Amino acid sequence: MKSSKMLLALLVISILAFSSACVQKSPMETTSTSTIQEKTTGASQAQTGAQEKIMVTDFAGREVTLEKVPERVIVLTSYWAEILHILGLDDKIVGIGNYVPNNPYIPEGVKQKPAVGSTFKGLNWESVASLDPDLIIVDWYGGKYKDKETIEKAEEIGIPVIALTAKSVEDNVKVVELLGKVFRKEEKAEELSNWMESKLEEVNKIASQIPADKKKNVLVIGAPKDINGPITVYAKGSAWASIVELVGAHNLAFDKEFDTQWPKLDLEKIIAYWGEEADVIIVTSFNQEKLEKAVKEIKNDPRWREIKAVKEGHVYGILAGSKGFLEWGPRIVVGVYQMGGLIYPEYYPKWQKVADELLQQFYDESFYKTIRDSLGREIKIPKKGVRVVVLNSYYELIIYALGAYDHVVGVGKYHWKNPTIQVLMEKGKIPKDVPNLGSLWSGVDLEMLEVLNPDCVIVWAYGKADIDKIQHIEEATGIPVIAIDFKTINDFYNGIKLFGEIFNKEEKAKEIVNSIKEEIEEVTSRTSKVPPDKKVRVFLTYEIKDNMMVSEGKGGINTQILQMINAIPVTENFSQKYPKVSLEQLYTLNPDVIILFYRHMKEPSPESLYNDPAWQDLKAVKERKICNLRGYVEKGFGGWEPAGIPLRVIALAKCCYPDKLKDIDFNVTAERLFNKFYGISYREMKR
Repeated sequence: MKSSKMLLALLVISILAFSSACVQKSPMETTSTSTIQEKTTGASQAQTGAQEKIMVTDFAGREVTLEKVPERVIVLTSYWAEILHILGLDDKIVGIGNYVPNNPYIPEGVKQKPAVGSTFKGLNWESVASLDPDLIIVDWYGGKYKDKETIEKAEEIGIPVIALTAKSVEDNVKVVELLGKVFRKEEKAEELSNWMESKLEEVNKIASQIPADKKKNVLVIGAPKDINGPITVYAKGSAWASIVELVGAHNLAFDKEFDTQWPKLDLEKIIAYWGEEADVIIVTSFNQEKLEKAVKEIKNDPRWREIKAVKEGHVYGILAGSKGFLEWGPRIVVGVYQMGGLIYPEYYPKWQKVADELLQQFYDESFYKTIRDSLGREIKIPKKGVRVVVLNSYYELIIYALGAYDHVVGVGKYHWKNPTIQVLMEKGKIPKDVPNLGSLWSGVDLEMLEVLNPDCVIVWAYGKADIDKIQHIEEATGIPVIAIDFKTINDFYNGIKLFGEIFNKEEKAKEIVNSIKEEIEEVTSRTSKVPPDKKVRVFLTYEIKDNMMVSEGKGGINTQILQMINAIPVTENFSQKYPKVSLEQLYTLNPDVIILFYRHMKEPSPESLYNDPAWQDLKAVKERKICNLRGYVEKGFGGWEPAGIPLRVIALAKCCYPDKLKDIDFNVTAERLFNKFYGISYREMKR
């Protein structure tokens, strides 16, 4: 640290450098919403050769005069830095606040500028002076933090300061206009402010059309560390609290008088004040993980269920701050639509489309990303926070293994029949009350789908008939459908990676794929050196009825696995996907091993076949090599999910080459994989 004398010297240099730059009137006045007065004096530079002075009244009520357009700016908060970026002023920024680099909407070049401190904790004035700024842009909190001290210190050394704040959504528009004037970027500022105003006008129009008997009572709270309290409530004076009223609802906290705009209350008081009236609770947090945790705990806590909104399932989370849209600056407009859509989904358009419009028009990026599904179709989904309906229970387990199940808002008809999902529900790892929307084949509840309003629907799709059904869903609801089809092991790996892309879990998806490959390699490495004349000839059947068997032909997944483990599926050249094989044909094929691979535990069993006279002369029967894998669904293995496929490989390999896999215990491996991927015990599947 340099000595105080060095600091004094730097300050003196700053005074000399800036003494002619600014004239400011004091004292500061605290105003809830400043009326911005723009004044310009003098002739234009083009006519007189002298540059116009710029006179504005900032949000602290201070009249600030700038002798010229600022060239070297320190901006202490990211949302105002966003506006400077939109106005094309990145090259004018020479210093930033400590938290600016956390904002994903700020260019890397700006994030790498020297950080000089914050409005909350104060500035390093030695660093400030070394940057030779001709303007500092600071937040104004009425002197609650270091904002007043920052202004006074800057005034002492001759650095102009503009203080900004937003006590209402409309104040953000005024900030855009003010900065446009200060930097002579009126045209671009007008483009942005006009866009913001047009969207807010649309909100006002929607709000005015909501019938009085449909008006909802809302509470906005911060995500608490402890759901018992204290709980921050957004009351009068809070910009976020005012959004509730703006979108056509009523903020119940406005009915009470508090000595702060953010009163902290315990749960009992919240229940006493508003328990019977609250139709909707909006939970906010600057941290996505904390937000999700708080919403989940509130929904599941019996004490909170005394509140009407919780009892009826109307508790929603909105991410605030630099990574969300509930934030000062232009993005607050999207936050308005976000809140409006949660309170009145039947009246407000999808906020994601508003976000995409803002980002494309002013940030040169998109809210959406494009993924390609198994049918080769390009689907647009949000880059972050995607909400999905999943109509396949195996896909649910992939999503769960990725750690992304909180994005699931609806499921398919077979959700409750999947034994692994049943255990996950019993253990409280996934919710029990997820809406059921049917299936692609038996029909999707389109009305419920429109109510849930997810960003996409994920389905298993096979062919053209499924494409027609997918197109019907998309045309009827406007909600995109992602079709994912697994026909091969490589499809399975690529599908997991696609799920990783959808939920921004790419690294986790790679980890899961690599784990599955390692498990399979542990098996195939033991069977790969079986000589051709020692390869086991196998017949696998899904069903036996009246001595007719349903098997699997060329390209089927079990055919592929049997080939992978160096066995010979005797139906591998059958062209039908699921050929029907008579007992007479089976005698012709005469396999070494017969595998009963029934989805459910049903007859005939190996014992019944051993005792059936019609089967007595088959080689596999004579040698008692009928392998019993009946009921693999109930036993929780064999499906297209992270534990299921490697366990299927092990099970089939042990049927074909039991001597080579003596040291691999199926149940021990299953226990390990179920714990690894789902955090539950495989023993639960055997109940």
